[in-house]
Amino acid sequence: MPDSNIGEWERGTDPGSGRSGWIFSRGEDQFNCTRTGVIVHFCVTNDVEEHSIALNRLDEATAWRVYRKGLPRLLDLYSKYDVVSTFYFTGTFAETIPEAVELVKEQGHEIGCHGYSHEVERSFDLLTADDQISDLKRARSAIEEIARNIVSFRAPSLRINEDTVKALEATGFLTDSSVASQRFDGPFTFGARRKLKWLFSPRNPYFLDHSSLMERGHSNILEIPVSAFLLAFTGTMMRVSPTLHRTLERFLFHEAKGNEKPIVFLFHPVETLEVEGATVTTRRSQSTFKYIFGDVIRQRMKLKNLGANAIRLHEEILKHGKKNDMEFISMSAYRKIFQGKEHGDN
Repeated sequence: MPDSNIGEWERGTDPGSGRSGWIFSRGEDQFNCTRTGVIVHFCVTNDVEEHSIALNRLDEATAWRVYRKGLPRLLDLYSKYDVVSTFYFTGTFAETIPEAVELVKEQGHEIGCHGYSHEVERSFDLLTADDQISDLKRARSAIEEIARNIVSFRAPSLRINEDTVKALEATGFLTDSSVASQRFDGPFTFGARRKLKWLFSPRNPYFLDHSSLMERGHSNILEIPVSAFLLAFTGTMMRVSPTLHRTLERFLFHEAKGNEKPIVFLFHPVETLEVEGATVTTRRSQSTFKYIFGDVIRQRMKLKNLGANAIRLHEEILKHGKKNDMEFISMSAYRKIFQGKEHGDN
């Protein structure tokens, strides 16, 4: 695993941007190495939650299967390709199975926060700033019992609002990855109307604005968007249509080489599990329209290519990254590099 102990986060003012908050204090040797060609950074990210694809709801038994089978499968795959990844845990998962956080941490991966709960009614775009701060504090408390200080966040179902920036700053986070620039999910997601704004967000990482999530601003939160171009660069899309996803991958890789934009792939450890028993489409919305598209049709798509097929397809993506000489790094490590580039430009 690459050495990540090359500096530390501390309170202060970023001399490059003038922003106050957490900054990374770098050692003298960091970023002094000379390399030829363009370095493309590949952030493999994992959302760890109790959601059962087969039942379309949260399920504690699924969390235990993720811990006993899903995470070991995924960690073995990452070890095979020397991948350093970021795992976003919900607070409830960390409370129920703290051993899962420890397992991932021991393998050298970054631990991030995925909110306290993945309940639909507790989505961040539905919460006030105070409620979001309370949720984040509760999640941090649960996760940091095992993982020390965490700085990276991704909202459940990628649902955030303008208050999220203030909430993240108030609770000490440094990165967010809840925007998917130019991704279009149509009606197959909850929070669909707000997510239409993704079509107009910057494609490269940017510091969030306090009044608009889709504009560059002067907050201390670096948005590192999930890779997309109409279609999502995610485990779900990878499994629904491997051919389309491979086409998307080629485009994103070509784009990244041209402008040094990082690749951000979103996966769920639960995708590595085969379905056991009958499937049940639990209704999560009173709206018939949302139920048909966001529950029934979406669940049918998400049931494709689970288990060993998902691992195989994920491995192909890692192989392609290696073939293209990409560097697999965590989200917090990318922020350090981004900060270094800002210093170099000033």
